[in-house]
Amino acid sequence: MGRSTIANINEKLIAAGAAFCAFIAIFIFAPCTGHSAETPIPSFGEGKVKVRLYTDYFCPPCREMEAGLEPVIGELVRSKIVNLIFADTPFYKHSALYARYFLYAVNEKKELEYALFVRRALIEAAKNRVDSAERMEAALKEKGIKLKPFDPKQVFTALTNHLKEDQIDATPSCVVEKDGKKNKYVGAGDIISALNQLKGAAK
Repeated sequence: MGRSTIANINEKLIAAGAAFCAFIAIFIFAPCTGHSAETPIPSFGEGKVKVRLYTDYFCPPCREMEAGLEPVIGELVRSKIVNLIFADTPFYKHSALYARYFLYAVNEKKELEYALFVRRALIEAAKNRVDSAERMEAALKEKGIKLKPFDPKQVFTALTNHLKEDQIDATPSCVVEKDGKKNKYVGAGDIISALNQLKGAAK
């Protein structure tokens, strides 16, 4: 491996580390109002199979996957096959801002269809390069999305632990825990295929 290649890899690792540190700082130290959420991480569904979906609103493959993903996870949640967590990742400059507002929105209304609607709105905001809290609140208000701010420190800590334990270094990624086994899938095709295979799982 040439020196230039190594240098490029090092630069990417440093950039990723800086983004992750920024994610931590924003989640822990940003001002907030309201009361604590009822649960550490918002989850959807009462199934025994645990699913953690790692995406980023600025990730083009994640955006493209959303339309094909929604009906699959909708069926899995309604059928009480899975317990689903949307785990936003800190891989882009403004990722933390978007993750925070997703949490604020689902803290107001914790329903899967609403969460999916919020995700679509955030994807649109990312495409429109919304990069501040003021612009974000205006964009969400225009969609009729209400917010219930709270201190997300505990949620962030739990998400950080999952990121480390699941060794997430790319998006989209999905971790499925079933029958004591944990499998990780990367890329839209593999993720949707793996989730479709869960449809026959015992409730």
